[in-house]
Amino acid sequence: MLIRNRLTIIFTLLAMAIQVTLSLLVWYFYSLYRQEEFYSRLEAKARVTGRVLISRRHLHDDFFKNMVRTDLLSIVEEQISIYDSRHNLVFTNRTLKDSDYYKEKIENLVTSNSLVEFKNGHLESIMLLFQDRGQRFYIFASGYDRIGFAKLGTLQQILLLANLLGFALIVLAGWYFSGRVLKPISQIVDEVEQITATRLDKRVDERNRRDEIAQLAMTFNQMLFRLEDAFVSQRSFVSHASHELRTPLTNVLGTLETSLRYDQNPADWRDSMEIAVDELKRVIALTNGLLGLAKVTGSTLTLTSTQVDDCLLTALGQIQSKYPGRNLPLQFVTTEEEAFTIKGNMMLLITAFLNVLDNACKYSDDAVSVLLEARNDQITVVVTDKGVGIAETDVAHILTPLYRGKNVGSVPGYGIGLAVTQKIVELHQGSLQIASSVDQGTTVTMILPRYNQTA
Repeated sequence: MLIRNRLTIIFTLLAMAIQVTLSLLVWYFYSLYRQEEFYSRLEAKARVTGRVLISRRHLHDDFFKNMVRTDLLSIVEEQISIYDSRHNLVFTNRTLKDSDYYKEKIENLVTSNSLVEFKNGHLESIMLLFQDRGQRFYIFASGYDRIGFAKLGTLQQILLLANLLGFALIVLAGWYFSGRVLKPISQIVDEVEQITATRLDKRVDERNRRDEIAQLAMTFNQMLFRLEDAFVSQRSFVSHASHELRTPLTNVLGTLETSLRYDQNPADWRDSMEIAVDELKRVIALTNGLLGLAKVTGSTLTLTSTQVDDCLLTALGQIQSKYPGRNLPLQFVTTEEEAFTIKGNMMLLITAFLNVLDNACKYSDDAVSVLLEARNDQITVVVTDKGVGIAETDVAHILTPLYRGKNVGSVPGYGIGLAVTQKIVELHQGSLQIASSVDQGTTVTMILPRYNQTA
């Protein structure tokens, strides 16, 4: 169901519930008012009748009929009955069908010593005590409030028509205002539909930048900025990868074609093949790096309890074999046993440490210091070298795949290692920080969350 339809229905139901409730309250309280007003008329009629008939001793029908003809308080189906203190009927203008019923009401009046109000079929009745010259009389008055019920019926019809008309108006108003409220969202939808992969530079109108819809538009724009950056990075990555792959393959092709045309002896063929093999090794290394990056980028890891110090020592051992004689001092800082435990993947962590250590050794001829520290809820691995460093303009892009600093010279590499390391650290809910100065060296800091086995 469309949100506009849902809002209209909810608004209509709420408004109609309030309107119907108010209408019922109006009808109910007017009904009470009509009843009390009619009982007041009956009481006034009974007291007037008592003063006229009892006080003046005119308890006969002729006098009562004359009084009725001049009475402005005449009541439909009016019945007046008077009982003496012995509960004997001394006057009535109509024949009583159930005298015992009225005598029972007299008993209630004697008990309560006040006015008694009650209903008898469609008639509403009262009975009150009237005293005259020391004598007690019980006056019974009843009748049908035709005018009051007619007014109540008219009010009921008015309220019914008003509710029907109100329902129609509420539906129209709900439909109109829900459309007004949702119009900015519809405009955002239209604007977003115009944004494609080739038009990521377009943005959604953020309007007043204050309400929730403006916040939605701002969120869309932030997402579009990230998408645009991702597409730009992807295009740059594809361009760099194509270039890096094309160059050695072109070299291989050129070498083999030259050898095919001009080499005449086995020694020349061997030299050409060695050149081709070296170039193919570059292609394989680059391809493996790209595959590794793709693997860690899209992987969902099964993490287990892993010792960071064991992973780091394994990586140091492999680097020591690759760079024999290189000084790689390692410093541990911890105050707890098993302080270097995390939830992680051992092979990926070793790969991350290898990439950082290999870069440090490639770009520095001096010692590379390694610090492993456990503090509070995190483990920190810091690798520091005194090599060529990274220019300030390159630091912001150094984690981009296939990006290399401008001052690396002829040092072999493809700019993939740090990108892979960053992805691995992020997969372990950690962070990677790089600080560097040209000709001063580089410090790479990897921060990983500790695993509390007792928790």
